[in-house]
Amino acid sequence: MSKVQKNFLSGALILTVANVIVKIIGAVYKIPLANLITPTGMDFYNDAYQIYSLLFVISTAGVPVAIAKLVSEAIVAKRLEEPKKILRISLKMFAAISFTLMVLVIVFARPLSLMLSNSSTNYCIYMIAPSIFLVIISAAIKGYFQGYKCMTPSAAYQVIEAAFKLFGLVIIFIMIKRGITDVMILACGGVLGVTFGSFASAVFMIIRVLSEKELGRDTEGSLPSRGTSKIAKNIITLAIPISLSSAVMSVTSTLDMFLVKWNLKFFYSAAGEAGDKLTELVKSTYGAYVGATSSLFNLPQAVTVTVGVAVLPFLTTAFAKKDRREAFSNMRSSSKLVGMIAMPCTLGLSFLSEPIVKLLYSQSYWSVGISTLHILALSVYFVSFSSLTGVFLQSVGKVSTALLSMGFGAVIKLTANIIMVRLIGIMGAPVGTFLCYAAIAILNMIFIRKYIGFSFPAVDTFIKPFICSFISCSLAFLAWYFSAKFIHSNIVCLALALIVAGVIYTASVLAFKLLSKEDMALLPKGDKLGRLLEKYNLIKD
Repeated sequence: MSKVQKNFLSGALILTVANVIVKIIGAVYKIPLANLITPTGMDFYNDAYQIYSLLFVISTAGVPVAIAKLVSEAIVAKRLEEPKKILRISLKMFAAISFTLMVLVIVFARPLSLMLSNSSTNYCIYMIAPSIFLVIISAAIKGYFQGYKCMTPSAAYQVIEAAFKLFGLVIIFIMIKRGITDVMILACGGVLGVTFGSFASAVFMIIRVLSEKELGRDTEGSLPSRGTSKIAKNIITLAIPISLSSAVMSVTSTLDMFLVKWNLKFFYSAAGEAGDKLTELVKSTYGAYVGATSSLFNLPQAVTVTVGVAVLPFLTTAFAKKDRREAFSNMRSSSKLVGMIAMPCTLGLSFLSEPIVKLLYSQSYWSVGISTLHILALSVYFVSFSSLTGVFLQSVGKVSTALLSMGFGAVIKLTANIIMVRLIGIMGAPVGTFLCYAAIAILNMIFIRKYIGFSFPAVDTFIKPFICSFISCSLAFLAWYFSAKFIHSNIVCLALALIVAGVIYTASVLAFKLLSKEDMALLPKGDKLGRLLEKYNLIKD
């Protein structure tokens, strides 16, 4: 096992642990939030958060990736004084952009709320607007550390941001205790938690980079840094396409919000609903959909997305050195890792959607949440691979190619939602999401084979994980279904199902020899465990 591979796994592990913690905190935040402010309140919250997410992606998506890539390349080229210069330039450039966006959001908050058919959403938008400026600081510093393959600051940043977001719940509890019941006002309290988290994490990253003394200290033998204009041009050249690529899906999600609501009105109007009842039905249905599915749908990505983030600097370095063997080794390892994680999450969420939603959410979310999560969960595998394959393309400079795939997926999603939501109501929304990400992942794989020459190991990344996951999740569902007839406790039955799923999946992975000695060496204490499994012929040679 090479030192590069072990460093890759170390970075991936740090980010994975952080993201799992973040997603758990997010669930601790979002689930009680949804139950406290009702589906209608979640509609207010989601409208404001969707606008924030769009502008957040536009202003920051390409920043850490671009900076990490430029820093990695500067180190390889022995321009050892250049990374700090890259950081200074990027901070000035993107801080100005984000401040402008923040001001524009505040100015146009009212028109935006009217476009969303929520006349009071502007108050939620005011609460979240400062976050747009704050996150750019953190994004630039994150990229700087990642370029040095130092993932700990990024991990800590995410945890701090998520933890301070919980202040939103505190605000809501205080409001409720004081007799405030207006769901719009309560939604503003929830949104304010996002701003608290952005502020705290930005302060942490500033302190962290100012106190850093190790990175870039050894500049002996350094070649001259490139000029400011050259660096600025390279940052823009890299960041803008990546931001546009990421923004495609964020813009799509924002348009999707409009289209789903609009077509829900058409669907319910055809069913005879009208007036205030129609408006309220659309708000509650859409609020239940995003409230009961978003946290659960995003949780598996806490693990899978970090694999791509961690592998990018290593792939960039390998391709810069023209070491295709090392690059392909990292691509195979990360692909297998994502497949082994994403597939059981996909089938597990789908098979056990009913007990999971009933455990976490109030009854007002059950009908919509269970049915939509059952379908939406099937997208998790493709979301994970679309993210990973996008990173592979970015590592060789094929950002525009990744953008093309995103654009094609976006068109499919919007078209599917227009057609499907009109025909089958809110169930059409997860169908559109599934088709979108399946198309992106498949196209990216085709492009990777064409431009990089790498072929994904289909057996290890799809077939074997699917067989192992299907067996374990089917048995888990049966365990829940039959135990529920005798044990009248949903949490006990679900816990039993999850234990069955974990045990059977682990046994299936070993039985199918999905893991190799090389894979085991990537894990903490994996060499020792690998020798033990090899003794019983449970892993590949």
